Amino acid sequence: MKLILCVTGKIGTGKSTVSKFFKEKGFEYINMDELGKIAFEYEKDKILEVFNTLERNKIRDIVFQDQKMLKKLEKILHPKMLEILEQMTAKENYYAIEAAIKRRLKIKCDFTITVKCSLDTILKRVSERGLSQKDIENILKNQMDILDEGIIINNDGTIKELYEKLEKIYTFIMKSASF
Repeated sequence: MKLILCVTGKIGTGKSTVSKFFKEKGFEYINMDELGKIAFEYEKDKILEVFNTLERNKIRDIVFQDQKMLKKLEKILHPKMLEILEQMTAKENYYAIEAAIKRRLKIKCDFTITVKCSLDTILKRVSERGLSQKDIENILKNQMDILDEGIIINNDGTIKELYEKLEKIYTFIMKSASF
């Protein structure tokens, strides 16, 4: 049996923690940010042609300031990311795919978990990663189209509280998948 679970949400909400919970349960973990880096390597020539640089920090600054450039980058990277994803999910298995921009990528999922938390929690968590306030604001601005879908989980509490919620969700998914 093949089951694809997508974990989505804004930066700092706990997508990685949720995805790793399912990895511990035996799901194969796929991080779309990592696939983006692989796709970047494949599409270097196109990226250089559009951005006149291959420095990721410079490209990040450009796309944060210009939605048209973000769309151009996505048009270059997303097809290759989806191609790689299709290859990785070809065999029968359970997959947990972490993807902040799931909807823009048009990933087909059997189940979706949207991880949410307060803006204060996001700012606290992300600032601990060393990102500036401006970078955090830009990332959140570019994630405005992340919609609540599927199973909505609030992650303002402790890890223990989150894992208790995830155990229930895991049980629900496994029961639903067996039909």
